[in-house]
Amino acid sequence: MTGGPKGPVGFIAGNLSLPVIAARKVKEEGRFLAVADIGGEASPELRALADRYAEIPLGALRALTDFFLGCGVTDVCMAGGISRATVIGGYRPDAEAVRLMEGLASFQTDTILRAAAGWLEGEGLRLFSVTDLVPGLLVRPGRLGAAEPSPGLLEDLAFAFRIARELGRLDVGQTAVACDKIAVALEGADGTDATIRRGASLCSKPVAVAKVLKPSQDTRLDLPVVGPPTLKVLCEVKAGGLVLDARGLILLDEEECVRLADGAGLALLAWLEAPAGGGHAGG
Repeated sequence: MTGGPKGPVGFIAGNLSLPVIAARKVKEEGRFLAVADIGGEASPELRALADRYAEIPLGALRALTDFFLGCGVTDVCMAGGISRATVIGGYRPDAEAVRLMEGLASFQTDTILRAAAGWLEGEGLRLFSVTDLVPGLLVRPGRLGAAEPSPGLLEDLAFAFRIARELGRLDVGQTAVACDKIAVALEGADGTDATIRRGASLCSKPVAVAKVLKPSQDTRLDLPVVGPPTLKVLCEVKAGGLVLDARGLILLDEEECVRLADGAGLALLAWLEAPAGGGHAGG
């Protein structure tokens, strides 16, 4: 690992496969792993990999810190997503969380995560990014699959990429869907996959989709992730292409994602910046 912790590790864990991938790396290195499963969203495999495990409600800050410190763990990373069902129906704030939220000027995702991180660090925990454990998860720039986008699709992908960057700057969402240089869907509370379906339903031709990193995103706390489930949605709606932000987005199971994209003729790209005037597809 480069720059990551060397001793016992704690995960503030959510759903999907990212926590499991990182946990396997920790266990391969023979290190102690404590898992705080937020709202019961973590997979059974992650629980089996943990040396110590606890299910902790979303918002229970004191229970979270007591669990890790009680395990002798101070180096902690956040890995995995939290469903909207848990955010809406499973939020159980303790007194510390209530006081923290009362002091916020806004309730945007980045604001809440940064405040929570500051509180955890004040209690003696050190937060690091999951990519410090598994740096190979970050998507590489360039054309990832076999399909080459047409000039028109490339222009739509560049347009969607710029729109998604602006959306991220406002801390509203990270995904944009475009068609004929029109933004047909912007991510809100419904999430990436629902945004793709919503945008595709409004168009009679294959859409262009972009998912990006927010300009001010703290990658220790929140990293955008794309994996096979999203690729399956793109194939289902017969999207034309997907471009990912190569500045810090995680692509899970790249081989399977490329296989799905190639099977559907979907252009799969990753860019550091959108090419000026359409440009070429190489990143």
